[in-house]
Amino acid sequence: MKMMLKNLLYGLPALVLVACADTSERYRDTHMLEMPPELPIEHTHAQTAIAADDMKPRAATALSGLLAFEDDAKKPALMLKTRPDRAWDMVAVALKVGNIEVLDKNREENRFQVKYDPDTAGKEESLWDIFSSDRYPEGEYTITLKEDIPGVVVGAALSKPDLSESGEDASAELIRFLHKTIDEKIINRDRSKGAANNAEE
Repeated sequence: MKMMLKNLLYGLPALVLVACADTSERYRDTHMLEMPPELPIEHTHAQTAIAADDMKPRAATALSGLLAFEDDAKKPALMLKTRPDRAWDMVAVALKVGNIEVLDKNREENRFQVKYDPDTAGKEESLWDIFSSDRYPEGEYTITLKEDIPGVVVGAALSKPDLSESGEDASAELIRFLHKTIDEKIINRDRSKGAANNAEE
């Protein structure tokens, strides 16, 4: 009995090795293994294509309706279709942006008294300005804001027309300047900035 157990003890490891060595051919051939399915790659941050509408000029902003301007050769008309206090602020900002000197202002009377020269207003001074001819002399003008049914009418006139040296009245140029500044620097400032950036590129 002991002899039988001894033979079994020595023979068991050999049987295990033989069993491990005798593997089937299909387990050694990796071509028969099942491949995982191919899953589509999903881009979580995919960029959308540029639509054709994005290449078209953008429509006017909602603020564009605040400005009404009729350019008569002698007397242009400027109207701000907004509240009187907002119209006052828009004119004040336009004068500041245009570097026009404000001599006096009265909120209750809705008027600004300014010193205006259409040849230099809104422009950077240079040596060329010394030699260039002036169409209009510098003068003092009164800008008035008059409340009307559609909005606020902006007017301009010489403060002291009798004391004007040459009699030249540039009030029409002042209204055109206010319109251009409010339109480009206040209402449509983002569009003007984008056009300037595109021009630089």
